[in-house]
Amino acid sequence: MEKSAFLAVVQSAGAAENPKDAETVAMAVTRSLVQLLSDPAARRHFITELPGFLKTALREEPPEWLPMDREAFVQHVASALGTHAPRATQAVRAVWKALRSAISPGEVAAFERAIPPDVAVWLAAS
Repeated sequence: MEKSAFLAVVQSAGAAENPKDAETVAMAVTRSLVQLLSDPAARRHFITELPGFLKTALREEPPEWLPMDREAFVQHVASALGTHAPRATQAVRAVWKALRSAISPGEVAAFERAIPPDVAVWLAAS
């Protein structure tokens, strides 16, 4: 998926007002999603499946694992974005929607199996 198309999905889902903000949101949420993966090899593999602009940034500074349940994850995203939980929830849903379109269904399923179950159920319902 092209960067502009990815950011348009994030923006149209109401998580950002313009492409620059959409990129900031996409990067913060994707970094936080990667941090859900406890296995370093799984983190590296997931990063390789991302759209180019996200892959490049995350390869340069690979995120470390942070053990988080759904509530902690949302708070972590909120902190990264400098916002509150409802806005972070909207951002996660928007970016996850874009990621599901950008990566293969098999990679989405593998990611959901590798993250904490409560977060996986929540993302699957998004």
